[in-house]
This record gives sequence, structure tokens and C-alpha cells, in this order.
Amino acid sequence: MRVLCGVDVVADGVRLDVGHARQRDVLAVLLLEVDKVVPVDRLIDRVWAERPPAQPRNALYGYVSRLRRALAALDGVTIERDHGGYVLRADPQTVDIHRFENLLARAKTTADETTALALYDEALTLWRGRPLGELDSPWADSVRDDLERKHEVARLDRNELRLRSGAHAQVLAEPATGGVVGEREAAQRIEALFLDGRPADALREYEEVRSRLADELGADPGPRLRRLHERILAGGGPGGETPAPQQLPAAPLSFTGRTDELAALDRLLAAPGAVVVVSGAGGLGKTWLVVRWATDHASRFADGQLYVDLRGFDPVHEPMPAERAVRGLLGALGIAPTSIPPEPEAQAALYRTLTTGRRLLVVLDNVRDTEHVVPLLPGGSSCSVLITSRHELGGLLTTHGANTLPLRPLDERQARDLLAHKLGAAQLADEPGAAEQIIRQCGGMSLALAIVGARVIAQPERRLAAIAAELRDSRLDALDTGELTASLRAVFDTTYRSLDAASASAFRLLGLAPADDIERVAATAMIGDSRLLRVLCAASLMEETPQGRFRMHDLVKLYASELAVETDDTPIRLAASARLFDHYLCWASTAMEWVSPDEAYLRPPATRSAGPQPRFADGYAARAWLDAERTTMLAMATGAPESLSGHVIQLSATLWRYLYIGAHHNEALTLHATALELTRPGTKEKGFAHQAVGMTLLVLGRYGDAAGHFKEALTIALDQGNELLESIARIGTASVDDLRGESATARNQYELALVTARRSGHALLEGAALFHIGDHFRRNGDHRTANGYLRRSGAIALDLGSAGLGGLVFAALGNTHAGLGQSDDADEHFHRALTFARSCRNTNLEISTLNELAATKSGSEAVELYEESLALARRTGHLYERARAHYGLGTAHRAAGNRARATFHLETALTAYAELCAPEADDVHTLLATLSGSLHDSDK
Repeated sequence: MRVLCGVDVVADGVRLDVGHARQRDVLAVLLLEVDKVVPVDRLIDRVWAERPPAQPRNALYGYVSRLRRALAALDGVTIERDHGGYVLRADPQTVDIHRFENLLARAKTTADETTALALYDEALTLWRGRPLGELDSPWADSVRDDLERKHEVARLDRNELRLRSGAHAQVLAEPATGGVVGEREAAQRIEALFLDGRPADALREYEEVRSRLADELGADPGPRLRRLHERILAGGGPGGETPAPQQLPAAPLSFTGRTDELAALDRLLAAPGAVVVVSGAGGLGKTWLVVRWATDHASRFADGQLYVDLRGFDPVHEPMPAERAVRGLLGALGIAPTSIPPEPEAQAALYRTLTTGRRLLVVLDNVRDTEHVVPLLPGGSSCSVLITSRHELGGLLTTHGANTLPLRPLDERQARDLLAHKLGAAQLADEPGAAEQIIRQCGGMSLALAIVGARVIAQPERRLAAIAAELRDSRLDALDTGELTASLRAVFDTTYRSLDAASASAFRLLGLAPADDIERVAATAMIGDSRLLRVLCAASLMEETPQGRFRMHDLVKLYASELAVETDDTPIRLAASARLFDHYLCWASTAMEWVSPDEAYLRPPATRSAGPQPRFADGYAARAWLDAERTTMLAMATGAPESLSGHVIQLSATLWRYLYIGAHHNEALTLHATALELTRPGTKEKGFAHQAVGMTLLVLGRYGDAAGHFKEALTIALDQGNELLESIARIGTASVDDLRGESATARNQYELALVTARRSGHALLEGAALFHIGDHFRRNGDHRTANGYLRRSGAIALDLGSAGLGGLVFAALGNTHAGLGQSDDADEHFHRALTFARSCRNTNLEISTLNELAATKSGSEAVELYEESLALARRTGHLYERARAHYGLGTAHRAAGNRARATFHLETALTAYAELCAPEADDVHTLLATLSGSLHDSDK
């Protein structure tokens, strides 16, 4: 009784007449459910579905009756009525579908492959046509689809057994199905071709299947097909397995530190499929870090670790082409050379195919650029990729979702640990000073420290002090072992050679910048195009700080400046330095318009920057810029060539007021003295330079030297008839006389300064002269006269809106009111002066006002104010105000009965006043004698 090739019954070779299609439908239902009761309603539904006859039960009864008569001749076969349905009683093995399923079950449980194959053959022989024949109903269609699926599975199960037992020829002999071949059948045919010695045909058929899956489903081949493809490509025999690649180089024994970076890699590579770029300058230890991490985490990657040095920045070899690297990776994955396709695109596609679905770590070391690395990225999302490069690989970060870990130089502790690991802690302890110098000169570069270690190991009798001295004299020469792979200069050179001409020129010229870092606008003025900064940062030759400034590692900067001298002619270098100097002069002049707007007549005209022009939002922004760039401007001035002498003189004349009120006295002295040396004798510039040096020396307490410079300035002023210079030079001369106690001489000079100031027509200069005369009278105890001069000076300050002069006047008026016993007015003026000083960051005024306010107080209030003034005076080097603070603290502690502390402060004040040749020294000496006498009497 059959349903697998139509619905019929055959007895002794004779086909019985089982009626028309509807009647055979009834028989098919009963045969499929043999020995099971099929309810009448289910029979009706399966036979007629939604179009039953008018009397379906009567029709069903008629069909069953005729089937009973047709089957009556068969022994053991009956159709019975049972529990509201019908059941066909028969041995299930007499029904082909049940015999088929029984044979399959036996085949799957039979250990002997020959017997199992025979059972599969017998089962599949039962299929001779279309299941259920021409029966046409929804139920018949559904059953037919199910039966055909069972047949397909059985056929493919038999093929699996054939492949295992060496009967692959029978698989190939099977006729084509005529439809779309599934992945399982495709894999069987490809494997059969391979086992039949036809690998080319197998690969061609694989490619056809891969293309069809991609085109029709947008999917890649499954794991079985991929593994089979790899096996064929590797040229291995049946069942051969390629060992997992273990290509990591040995981790460096001297690796130490970098705990933060290792932890960052843990986070960035926590999930499969991550791509991480470790970037940074050559010599920082990127490869060491990556290999250390990869070695420690190799167990996470069950399918192995791939490694390739792409030599993107190799001092000896050219970069490895991506195509060559791909072929090497294919070989590591077990692909035979003869199986690698010739086209680069096909090679990359094969590499992606082989890596899809695997847990691999791919380490791509020393990558040159994004284009260099993209063909080497694995397929799928299960492989992790670690990349090192001196380039940021911005394209990879943008288009492939890579993360980045920028590597910075080692800190001092890590650098010391690395050097100790190489040389031993004892050797560093024997020469601690030399070791510290070496660590500092190597700048946290792992390669530099390693080179030093190698040189010491190679010459064990050589002292660290000798290498430290060599580093001081010629750092890059000292960081060279004689081999290109262990030469810091050679490492930098490979990065430099990767730049285009414009970027290379910018790199060289920026090496001439005087400071450790540079702001964007200044760099733009120097090199002409701010975009080149981005290129240099991307190449790890510069870095942008969080504050938006650009800096080179000092060893890189040294290399850049060497290149500039070797490559660029002197006029080119001088022009770049001049552009940078012009930029700073332009911006400094504009900033000073905010800081001291009423003294423009004392400054030279502004120049124009070759870069962006200055714009400051307010005075605070201008002062902040001056503070940020002060060190750079002073470094430019002290290192300027002779051809830029005029720039140095102009900078001194521009910054003198800023340096004075900011109490940057030592830096001011360096700048103004440098300018003084560069000025021509007898010129106005010479006179103003003498004046600036004299002012600074006066504050630093070098009264004799200051007087000499004021005298020179006055001489030039009188020779040239320069009333502006004459007035300020006389004020300087008078200030020295005043501090030395020569009151009459001082007053005469002040009055001459006032006359000259009025003649010059500069109201602010007149106000300054009036202030100094008033302060002179205040010093000499004539507070009423002082008050008159000071108020006239204050009126000018108010009229001009001069905060600088106004602050000085307020402080002096505080003193006069205190001298007149008007304590409330004194406090008000002192506090207004302090407000002016702090808002304008006039540190000189703040120090002197604190001392003067403290002099009007007593007890702990006085001590607190004096100590605040003393701290500022110490920081700025203001010797006279430091002496005043010590003297005030001495008197306050004496009044509190603390003789020891009083003596300490008074003795310190005496030393300072004596160094200044100030008349206050006598008063202090007398007070100390009194204090000593009191102590002696107490002891008696």
C-alpha cells in the first residue's frame, strides 16, 4: 500500500482498483494514520476541505464501503468503524511511508556503515514518483511538502554517510535536483569534488554558491562551507585541520609600567569585534605595549593570534604592501600558496571569509596610514584587531568605528623603573644624580631609555655620569647605538619622510619656535597654514593640548630644529622667526591697549601679524594672553639673532608696564637688559631701555645700579630734548634718592619732573609726577601737603579713567588719612586701592598697599596682612617691600611679647635694608638694640 508515488495498492504484482481521486484521498488519510482512528469530521475536512458535498457523511460512507470491497482480498487488512471514526487495520510495514521511516530509523542507529547505506538505499528506493500522486487538496499539498522534506533529508543523510565511507563518487553521480541547491547539498558536492581530486572544480562551485547566497539572501556561507573552503585552500587531506596560528612575537622582558594603558586596552577590547588603534610618536613603546597585552590575553582568542609588521615607518625597509601582508595572513590561516587567488581584491575577500566567525586577535603593527590597513581588517564581528601606528588613522576611526588609545611618554617613575629593569636598581642608586639627568634627557621615550640601557650593557665599565654628560652635549647623537633600528634620529626620520613637502617644511620651521608649546594663531603666523598643524598632529609629530596649544616632544623638537638648519637657508629661517616675532609684537601691543590704555604714547607703534589678527574680549582676556605667552616672548627675545634686534627692542618697550605691575621683575630685567645691549648709543631707544632697566633694578633693591641707568636715560633725554623721557627719568632718579633718605635732592628732581611733564603735554605723566611728589611728602610726615598733591593727581586719573594711577593714589591717600588720624577714611582708601590692584592684577600695588594697611593695624590683624604681603614679595623678588613686611612683623611680634620671632624678623629686615642702603636700616638697628637691651635687663 503506497502513498510515496501516488496512492495505490499492489498485491502480488497486481495493482488493485481503489477508485477515483476522492476515494483515494480517503485511502491516503487512512494509510498515513494506519492503526489509528481518524474521526469522521477530520476525514471530511481532509478530503473536501471547504467544499464538501451536500451529504458528506453519506458520500464518505460510500467511499469507505467501496474501499472495503477493494481491500477484502488482502490478508490482515480491514477498515473498521470505531469511536465515531474509521481505522485501517494493517501491518505498518505494508505501507511504504511507514516502512520508509522504519528503515531510516534503523539506518541511523546501525554502526556498520555498509549496512546503514543499504538501509538508506532501500528506504529511498520506495520513492518512485510524486507523493500522493495527482491528489489535489490543501491537505494533500501540505502532506506532500512534508514528505518531500523527509525524502530530501534522507537523501542528504545518505550522502553524508557516503562521504564518510569513501563513496564520494556516488554523491557526484546523483542527478541534479533541478532546483536551487541548499547549503548542505552544496557542501556535500563541493566536498565530493575535493575528495575526488578536483579542488579547482570544488573552489569554482564554492564561489558560485557564495555569490548566490550574497546576491539572493545578502548572507555569507555558513560555518561548514567556510571550513570546507579553508580545507580545500590549505591543500590538506580529508579531515585535515590547520593548527591555530600563534604568531605573536615574544613579549619584551624589560616591559614595565603602562598599567593605565593596559587597563584601557582591557576596556576597549572587552567585546569581540573591537578595533583599537594605539597611536603615538616613534620610540614611545607602542609595539611593546600591544604585544604585552596580546600575550597576556592570548587565551581569549581560541582560534589564534595573527601578527604582521607592516613596516610603515621602518628605518631600513620600505613599507610592506597590503597585498603581500594579506598573502602572509592567508598562509598563516593554512591556505596553500597555489590556492591563493592572484587578484588583490580576491585575496582580501578570501581573508575576510576565512576570518568571519572566528575568535582571532589580529595585531597589525607599524601601520603607515588608513589605506595601508583597511585590506587587513578581518571579516565578520568576532575578531578583535589591535593596530599600532605613528599616524592617528583618522579615516579608520571615522569609517570603521575604531577606538583610539593615544600613547604618551612615560612619567618619571615609569621611566626610572624601565631603566632600573635594564641596568639594575643598584647601578642607578650608585649614581643617582646622573640617573636623574638621563631620565630627564630621555623625556619618557621608551626607545631612548632602551638605547641608554643597551649602551651601558655594551660598555659596563662606562659610568652613567659620562652618558649623562653626552646627553647634555648632544642628545640625539647620544641616543644612537650605531644601528638604524636603534637610533632615535633614524626613528624620527622615517616619520618625517612620510610628510608631504608643505607639512615637512612646517615641521622644520616649528622646530625653531622658542618655547615648549605654541598657540594655534602664532603657529599659523609662522608657517602660513593652520591645517598643517592637523597633519603634524595626525603624524604624532605634535600634539594638541587640552588648552588648544600645540607642542612637540623636546627630542622631536630638537630633531626638527636640526633639520631646519640642515635643510632651510638662513633667510628662510630668519623670515619664519620674524613672522613669529611680528605676531607676538602685534598681539602684545593690542593686549597692552587693554592693560594700560592710557600709556599708548610710551609704546612703539603696533606691527601686523602674518596670521590671524588679535581680538580680545576684555582686559581679563588680554592679561590672560600676556600671562600665557610671557615665557615664549622672553625666550624669543633672549634667543633672537642680530637681524631681529629691532624686534627685541620693540618688545621691551611694549611689555615694560605689564612686567612691572605683574611683578615679573627678574624676567623684566632679562628682557630690558637684552634690549639695552642691542640699542644704538645716544638713541631714544637707548634712553628708554636704560629707564626700563633702572625701574626694574629699583624694585629689586639694587639702588646704586638703578641710579646709574636713570642717569644715562636722563643724559640722553637732555641731549635729545625728549621731555617725555626726561620726566620719567627724573622720577626714577628722585625715587632712588627718596629711598636713600636724600629728601631735598629727591624733591628737587620730582619738581623738575612735574615741570617737564606739563611741558610735554601728557596729562597722565603730569598726574604721575604729582603722585610722586605727594607720596614724597607723605614719606616725610607732611600729610596735609601730601593730601593736596595726591588729590590733584587723583583728579587727573579720574579724568583720564586711569585705573593704574588711580590705584596708586588711593593707596597713598590711605596713608595720608592714617597720618592725619582719620582711620575710617584710611581703611576706605586702602581697600579701594586693593580692589584696583587685584582687579587689574597689579601685584606691585597689592604688595605695597598690604604693607601700608598693615602698618595702621595691630595684633593678629597686622600680622596677617604683613604675612600676605611678605608671601607676594618673596614670590616676585621685591626686596624693599619684603624688608618692610619683615620690619612690620618684627614690631607686631615685639608688641605681643614674642621676642624670639620679633628678633628674627627685625634681623631679616635689617639685612635687606642694609643691602638696599636704605635709611630704614638705622631705625631697625636701634630697635634691635632696644630689644636686646630689654632682654638683657630681663635676664638680670
